[in-house]
Amino acid sequence: MEQKFHKYENYVLIFISLIGVLLFGILLYSSKSIINPIFVYVLILIFYLLNRELPVIKSIFVLSTIIFLVWFFYELLAILTPFLISFVLAYLLNPFVGFLEKKKISRTLATSITILLLLMIGVLLLSFIIPPFVEQVSLLISSAPEKIFQLTEYFNSKILPELNQIGLAYPDFQEFLSKELPVRLQSLLNSILNNILSLISSFGAIFNQIINLVIIPIMTFYFLKDFEKILDAIKNIFSSNYQEKVTVISRRVDKIFGNYIRGFLTVSIINGLVVTIGLSIIGVPYAIMLGILSALLNFIPYFGVIISFAIGFLISLLSGIGGIKLLFVPIVYFGENILENSLITPKVIGERVGLHPLLVLLAIFVFGYFAGILGMLISVPITALLISLFFERELN
Repeated sequence: MEQKFHKYENYVLIFISLIGVLLFGILLYSSKSIINPIFVYVLILIFYLLNRELPVIKSIFVLSTIIFLVWFFYELLAILTPFLISFVLAYLLNPFVGFLEKKKISRTLATSITILLLLMIGVLLLSFIIPPFVEQVSLLISSAPEKIFQLTEYFNSKILPELNQIGLAYPDFQEFLSKELPVRLQSLLNSILNNILSLISSFGAIFNQIINLVIIPIMTFYFLKDFEKILDAIKNIFSSNYQEKVTVISRRVDKIFGNYIRGFLTVSIINGLVVTIGLSIIGVPYAIMLGILSALLNFIPYFGVIISFAIGFLISLLSGIGGIKLLFVPIVYFGENILENSLITPKVIGERVGLHPLLVLLAIFVFGYFAGILGMLISVPITALLISLFFERELN
């Protein structure tokens, strides 16, 4: 009887605590314009220290700490951006430095060689690839209305008469081709190209206003030189009981996420080069822009090649490419995709991430819905990582 009374008393205490936290939250929300989150967290910390013997208070404090840390790092994102970029670069380049170390080169010299190669690639991109890409996108945006008008005239003068002769050109279809289709094409093309330009300009703004391009290589050098020591220091933050588990998880992350990103970066570069060269041989304008776009979209399984081909084919039509040359456009895109899936990807990446195609499609849709193109790019490795960690926990 007494045990039941204590159990009832605990439920009442939890209920009262939750009501108190809810009222406290309402009070803070009503005065949000004058209260800083740091001040709120300090109040929660004091409340926890005064009542830390209660399990429910401890849970609330842990949840509040997580929320506060997310807000804190989000607010400092502009300051932390150079550090994050440097650490990601060091993470991606660490296997190459390890390869040089196996050739009897010291870690410092191997890191210096890697940073020098990185700088050379950066100069190459900024000097010879990005300017033509931006110029071609801008030129295409400015010429899009004229190209769409020419395409409409071609439909009206060539295609519709042929369809009329065989009885397939219905009035509604004619009206759609002559009035609605040009407007929709122009809107779609402008939307895609403006998004590309805004993405490029946002990256430029980040590099111009936030990131000092001299500091990033220096920080990357130090991250890369002491990368193993930094990982050991992070591991030592955890108690000895959890270090083995942290090591297992970090290896799993590196195997799935790291190898996927490194491998697909290589595959995407090859993809962009092949598409650029193939379209240039055919005579399609804006080949550099289309090649870079194909390389970026290549990270999206299944949909990437379809989207890049649709844009390339539309631009080829708008640019006056016709006849046998137009037939070579899908050959370039899908021929490269077949070559990539059958030869390049297995050689460069090796094993796939091990997800069923239906699960891959579901991940792409879900991540794309919540995070757009960026979500689609990271959907596959993150899904594979989460499922891998889940099954490992179940087996344990």
